Amino acid sequence: MIERIYGDTEPAHIVVAHKAMEAHKAKYGEGNKFHPRIYSVAYRGRFYQIEVVTRRQTIAATVITGVRTLTKVLEVA
Repeated sequence: MIERIYGDTEPAHIVVAHKAMEAHKAKYGEGNKFHPRIYSVAYRGRFYQIEVVTRRQTIAATVITGVRTLTKVLEVA
């Protein structure tokens, strides 16, 4: 599967996105398609929120760096 990382503005974002994708693969494999999961990853004293989605041919990780839209907030709650 192709791995995509969105929203990375710092090198630390790439590291934590890979950690979140590895945790997602360990838990779900290639299953759980089209259901976003949010992972909290600690790296160098900071916590980062990463949203991981498994699609047909890709695993996409989005680093949450700012304010979320209400549609995304309501899906998680």
